[in-house]
Amino acid sequence: MSDLDASTGKGRTGFIELPTSIITVGPIRVDASHLKVIVDGKTMSLTGLEGYILSFLALQANTICTFSQMGKPIWGSNNDGNTGLIKATILHLRHKIEPDPNNPIYILTVPGIGYTLVGHDLDETIQNTPMGEDV
Repeated sequence: MSDLDASTGKGRTGFIELPTSIITVGPIRVDASHLKVIVDGKTMSLTGLEGYILSFLALQANTICTFSQMGKPIWGSNNDGNTGLIKATILHLRHKIEPDPNNPIYILTVPGIGYTLVGHDLDETIQNTPMGEDV
């Protein structure tokens, strides 16, 4: 397993270049170069791996991202065994950006494949959810 340095983005396989601009997906603003995420005006710090994964998902918003796609730039083609680290990182991200981490509305799981970051506003989700149905 490799560590990703929060300040340089360096992992075992070399330099991971994080986006230098802020990526906005719905109410989520990812500032990977400063390792920050802003959700509805609230700023939270990210680790290097969180910044990389969240910016990767944001750049591919509304598209399914596989574990292999997320891990290959960090660990190279030998990405086996790092699925657990990606899952743990997604869990940490959900605690930072989701209104209810146990019922995510932004970072959605695609079972057996990976994740997708959905770009919609919380108000829009609440308005489009039938009464009595969990989001």
